[in-house]
Amino acid sequence: MKKLIELYKKIKRLPRKYKVIGLISLAVIGYFIFSNSNKAIPLQFTTVKRENIQEEIAGAGTLTGKNSANLHFRSGGQLAYINVDVGDEVFRGQVIAGLDTVGLNIDLREAENTLRDKRAIVDKIKDDQKDVGASETYSQRQTRTTAEVAQDNAYEAYLSAKKALSDSIIYSPIPGIVTQAIDVVDQNITTADLIAQIVDKSEMYFDTEIDEADIGKIEIGLTAEIILDAYPETVYKGSVDQVLPQIKSTTSGANVITVRLKLDSAPDNFVNGLSGEALITINSVENVLSIPLEALREDNTVFVQTEKGLTAKKVVPGISSDTNIEIKEGLEENERVLLNPPSIETSFIKNRSLFSGISGHIKVGVERH
Repeated sequence: MKKLIELYKKIKRLPRKYKVIGLISLAVIGYFIFSNSNKAIPLQFTTVKRENIQEEIAGAGTLTGKNSANLHFRSGGQLAYINVDVGDEVFRGQVIAGLDTVGLNIDLREAENTLRDKRAIVDKIKDDQKDVGASETYSQRQTRTTAEVAQDNAYEAYLSAKKALSDSIIYSPIPGIVTQAIDVVDQNITTADLIAQIVDKSEMYFDTEIDEADIGKIEIGLTAEIILDAYPETVYKGSVDQVLPQIKSTTSGANVITVRLKLDSAPDNFVNGLSGEALITINSVENVLSIPLEALREDNTVFVQTEKGLTAKKVVPGISSDTNIEIKEGLEENERVLLNPPSIETSFIKNRSLFSGISGHIKVGVERH
């Protein structure tokens, strides 16, 4: 209160011309506020039609094949050869690449020789003690055991060298197309280096991410339509094949679940990882009455154009698409309804005389909640 009094005294001390300017400014502001709150909204109408409506869930995703394999060597070494290029078709068991095996063959021969030597030592000890039987001394047992342990270790080393030689060649575990391949031989590679990627494109899939709030609506077998960014004019048909049982978090913090769609057909030129969007149909109806979504108020009321003006009607809505909604009861085909109904209190809607005889424009106040 004290601040208001001080403000009033300051305004009172202002020169007359400033007071006049202030009053004019307030009047202009008030005029615009009042005129905007009572601005006439042009009426737009639509017709109740019969059509098919699909309730859908949309999700972005990528194209992929039935299976894929990222091929790595199990041990490091010098790359001796690569037998495939990107785009090549391969069969299961086909040799893809190999390491230099000179050193590996030497290691294997050395392991074989060591194993032979250790076996010979064990055989000699057993031959020397063949008549000892149960009277074997502790010293004899220690000698024999040490020799047998050395033989076992040599055998393990032999198996390891043999496996290393076997692992120097990569075979394709699946049939498919080469989507990635290393192209420089004679370089030293590690187990982390990707040598080739093989994708089985005998069956095509589209992995799309669906918000966890919608996953309860997804069922195996639901139909879907997929549009790839690379082929925007083509709609690919598919169906829900699998719901992966794992939640993922997006960069925005939303939780999504991957739904795998099996495609009935796919692009002739397969490119693994093509992005696009899928529409999964979770419900559909045919030949039903419908109106645009914006014609229906939150209280399930629409304004129907009659000879006397606008009449408010309660309706029973059904499923909805992105644009239209099914009307089960309350409207008839070809009736004209208001496309942009005003947002006013329900009590005014019930007073139909308020809308009687309206044509062209209706004045609407600001709705307060």
